[in-house]
Amino acid sequence: MTKKLVSEVNHPSQDLYYFQGQDYKVTPNDGFSQEQLTQLLHKLLTRKQEILQKSKNLMKTGEIVLDRNEMADEVDLASISVEQNVTFKLLDRDRNLLGNIDRAIAKIASGDYGYCEGNGDVIPFKRLELTPWARFSVSYQEQREKLKKFKSKRGSF
Repeated sequence: MTKKLVSEVNHPSQDLYYFQGQDYKVTPNDGFSQEQLTQLLHKLLTRKQEILQKSKNLMKTGEIVLDRNEMADEVDLASISVEQNVTFKLLDRDRNLLGNIDRAIAKIASGDYGYCEGNGDVIPFKRLELTPWARFSVSYQEQREKLKKFKSKRGSF
């Protein structure tokens, strides 16, 4: 399917982005232009579609299902269990990523997108180009990771 920008679709409102048959609201803010937000929204929606399609394919092929009756021995069962655990971890990671993507899409609509949830600073556009679902600036994320590392070391004594 062809993805079209609002200007190509002749929408009455220039703050809408048309993607896969659906309109998405884009509300510019002090940190980002309409064009930048539309570009990032497109990346978010594309990534969301990829994740959902991957999940659908896994469900169709049945790769997640483990039938213990078909296992020849314990080694086969252990091998399949490890493979299944990896699949579940990947699915869980994708589920978390979908939540972050949906949060970012909602923030684009409300005009709150692109601000660090920790300190309110504008997240640089370059960072959002790479990770459009980012919730924190690099400096704040580093602080969070240092604190998490400190707490885990402290808890191990």
